[in-house]
Amino acid sequence: MKRYVALLRGINISGKNKIPMIELKQCFERLDYTEVKTYLNSGNVIFFQVMKLI
Repeated sequence: MKRYVALLRGINISGKNKIPMIELKQCFERLDYTEVKTYLNSGNVIFFQVMKLI
């Protein structure tokens, strides 16, 4: 399992382009990432991806 960090720029800054962190987390979970956590209201996301063997 690999850990990744997404540093999303330009969201949740002074009310412009505001995205609730719970919705951002749910978007990552729908993409099959696990242990998704958001950091404050910064738009930064920490998540894991399970490596699937073919």
